[in-house]
Amino acid sequence: MTEFADASEDPNIFCLVRTPDQEQFDEWGTKPPVRDFTTGFKNAPDSTLRLYTQNRIDELKTAGKAGGLSPGWLAKLDERSPHDSTVVLQYRKIKANWAQALEDAEEQFHIPGQADADDQYIWWKWRVPFADSFQLFNSVDDGMPDMIRLFTRPEFVDSEGVLHVDVPHQIIKGGIPDPITESAS
Repeated sequence: MTEFADASEDPNIFCLVRTPDQEQFDEWGTKPPVRDFTTGFKNAPDSTLRLYTQNRIDELKTAGKAGGLSPGWLAKLDERSPHDSTVVLQYRKIKANWAQALEDAEEQFHIPGQADADDQYIWWKWRVPFADSFQLFNSVDDGMPDMIRLFTRPEFVDSEGVLHVDVPHQIIKGGIPDPITESAS
């Protein structure tokens, strides 16, 4: 895991949870490099990781130990991560809030991109280069429909399933025109 040590100049906001019974968590991002470790989450499905995250944060809040942990984001290092320096980021939006945002914008209800949805939540998932993880977080953390739509477009995902945030980032900054909104004008 040492290959993530100098991956980005952006801040690292992710706290590494190695095992389900871990008691101490970094207040603001685990500092790389991270030594190899045995995880207690190997092969755990996303639904299990999401439920663990919510329940564990609730327990820690009760004990006053939650620190900077958030149930709205999940970052997963998997078997590919050490080989291609990627991380799987998952973002949660309350479904009713998403519906309200679309209604406020006078848009039909829809869920763009690859997402898991149930009665309560929508979870979007992206594999991104670790160096781009903060940019994705910073862009979609408010859950604005325009940002979610932009970062779920398939044309920004390569053949290996990795989202590259450089083009969406340039669109946001106004550095390049958005071909979709320009063609609709």
